[in-house]
Amino acid sequence: MNAKEKTVALMVTNTGVNLALTAGEEAVLYTVPTGYTFVPTMVVLRAFSKDEHGTPPIFTFGIGGGDCDEFLGDQTLNTITANFASECLMLRPIQAASPVTGDVIPAGSTFSMESTQANGEAMTCTADVFGYLF
Repeated sequence: MNAKEKTVALMVTNTGVNLALTAGEEAVLYTVPTGYTFVPTMVVLRAFSKDEHGTPPIFTFGIGGGDCDEFLGDQTLNTITANFASECLMLRPIQAASPVTGDVIPAGSTFSMESTQANGEAMTCTADVFGYLF
């Protein structure tokens, strides 16, 4: 039995994720294996190389190669402070009065993050992707 099929698990850790991508560029975070469908539940960004310095990066998260916003629309990463080395950002849809709707990601597709606005200076982080396969 594969734990990633039965529980919400850490699917992958990506180091050196570029937060200075130009608008429209994507960073692939996870490729869904053959025979599975992926349900993302959370992305944790951590181990930032610096604080956001006035022009915060903005990213969407979802299926790569398209709008890339099926999981989360624009996320402004403007809470990275001088404590950047020990901070993390937990990104996930928040349920309100109505259930949150999101697309599952089919086999062979990628779960990616797409830049809407680049950070004003070079900046990287580590991205942990959580979810499960079915």
